[in-house]
Amino acid sequence: MNDPELIRLGFIGAGGICEQRHLPNLTKMPGVELVAVCNRSPESSRRVQEKWGFARTVDDWRQIIEASDIDAVFIGTWPYRHCELSLAALAAGKHVFCQARMCMDWAEARQMVAAANAHAQQVAMVCPSPFRVRWERTVRELLASERFGHLLSVAVISTNSANCDLHQMSWRERRELSGLNILQVGIYAETLNAWCGDYLSLTATTSISHNKHDAHGRTVEIQIPQTVSMTGTLSGGVPCTEFHTGLAAGFERAEILLCGSAATCRVDLLAQQIVQHSAASTVGEMIDTVGDDWQVETNFLAAVRAARRGEPWQVSPSFSEAARYMRKMQAIDDSSRQSRLVNLSDEPS
Repeated sequence: MNDPELIRLGFIGAGGICEQRHLPNLTKMPGVELVAVCNRSPESSRRVQEKWGFARTVDDWRQIIEASDIDAVFIGTWPYRHCELSLAALAAGKHVFCQARMCMDWAEARQMVAAANAHAQQVAMVCPSPFRVRWERTVRELLASERFGHLLSVAVISTNSANCDLHQMSWRERRELSGLNILQVGIYAETLNAWCGDYLSLTATTSISHNKHDAHGRTVEIQIPQTVSMTGTLSGGVPCTEFHTGLAAGFERAEILLCGSAATCRVDLLAQQIVQHSAASTVGEMIDTVGDDWQVETNFLAAVRAARRGEPWQVSPSFSEAARYMRKMQAIDDSSRQSRLVNLSDEPS
């Protein structure tokens, strides 16, 4: 490799967000070479190769991990492969970009953090929440402002129809593929961690209201909750409540309510706007309707180049940071199954 700025990429699982965001952005960037792709079928791999200009396809993901002409691996599979592939890539000396959600459970998350720590000279990043990316700067500025005051409480509501159709079942509803990940709970977990701090403790209840039917009319047992309700305490003693459901046909909401001592901030993720209300006025003030651009691929590549030069680098979320939301997902599962409050500083049983 003659060009010290060139980063050669291999993709294991290039669908979904990889084709929606990562590949369109990467193909526009200088100093990037798409070397190899491995999807679940040779046909899918060839389609992606032709569409995005990969040099070759491979039939076995190990060929990407072992390739001497690949510097960094994008892992775009479903969560059930994230841990295995990340550990293998790091052990092979590759930088790693892992698709969200990070992995299946807290035990896998700890393995991934340990591997990243053992290969600290390599970049290990998880794809961040789009909510967080767009609004984090604005929200943090608001939370630090005098006109907002200090944070008193937080509420999250996320309702959609993802689980309503009895005859359609996505991989997100299959526990063997998604693990402890539920609906968009993990996306909100990462976002709250970054904006307001982690949960210190929580109590959660979950429910599964109906099973699904496959193409032959056979009943398929659903093991991933379709509704989640939780209450808890965030860092600093701030109370937080959350409600998530995939059973709200025709009633989609996605918002975070931040209640401060001087004002209340409503982050409406569907309307893509942030509105602030003060105690002195019932008329809301529009704070932001634009947010910040998606710079995820740029940030990852910059970190890889810095690491290559032996310079300090930082990505967000790193494996250590992403593991915090997996700890929350484990706590939700533990609390709902065992009907108890979970202190997140404790190790799960």
